[in-house]
Amino acid sequence: MKVLLISNTLDIYYQTKKLVGNQNELKMLSFETFKNVETIECDVLVINFECAMVTAKEFKIILEAKCKSKVPILALLESSSISDQFEVLSVGALDYLECPVADEVYEQKLNEMCKWKWYYDWEEMKEIINKKQ
Repeated sequence: MKVLLISNTLDIYYQTKKLVGNQNELKMLSFETFKNVETIECDVLVINFECAMVTAKEFKIILEAKCKSKVPILALLESSSISDQFEVLSVGALDYLECPVADEVYEQKLNEMCKWKWYYDWEEMKEIINKKQ
């Protein structure tokens, strides 16, 4: 599994690295770097929104990511309001967690995102097969 973490916080990187383990690949990009990425090559995208970054503008990053590639997106929100949670889901995140998050809960969500990636891949393959028929 390839996990791409968009964050400006190393603490989240170390927690994610511990949870994905050595058998999986983890790459981290800052928000500024991610904005310039043309294509996304990952199985799961995790976006960490720090308290100061939770704005409508930053939520649009999720929408842009969704357009770049069909991958499940997990948003990490710090002290979010219900409207923040709704907005992050409405622009394309599959799910969210509030930080700080316990390792067990975070690991469970990462595993769920992997299952969604499998489903997305299956849907894409099904479309290709249907077009050939």
